[in-house]
Amino acid sequence: MKKLFILAAFTACAFASHAQDNGGGKKLSFSAGIEAALPMGDFGDVYSMGIGASAQGAYALSDKAGITLNAGYISYSGKSIDVLGTSVKADALNVIPVMAGLKYGLTDKIYAHGQAGMSFWSSGDVSESDFTWNIGVGYNITNNIDVALKYNSIGTEGSASNAVGLRVAYNF
Repeated sequence: MKKLFILAAFTACAFASHAQDNGGGKKLSFSAGIEAALPMGDFGDVYSMGIGASAQGAYALSDKAGITLNAGYISYSGKSIDVLGTSVKADALNVIPVMAGLKYGLTDKIYAHGQAGMSFWSSGDVSESDFTWNIGVGYNITNNIDVALKYNSIGTEGSASNAVGLRVAYNF
């Protein structure tokens, strides 16, 4: 899994390193961010706040729209849960999401963003991969700093692990 993350991060960096000027704006861009996620529902019963980081490359299709490639890492700490009258602490959940998506500027500062892909996760001795998607809205505080609020869902065997996330990123 770590090799996949390194490959995805390297791809995003290579993607961004070929940035070209396109009439005053970059055709390709790159951002690196820190992420926090708050699990919801049954997911939140077992896991606490998740903390991580991500790298994202973006290719501008027009002044308002672009496609993105994102790879990251987020770790959720396990909570103590009651199992047949005994308190058991859940193992940490480590997730590596790799997604592609669409980003659309609603105004000069506000954008909508949706992505889909796969999350590779492990907890204790269990490792799997599942379809994942997110949708959100972001705000460009400056040309280099943006904040995004998103809803993330990882499909897991007939159910979903959902979280509300926050990404604070530096745009290169």
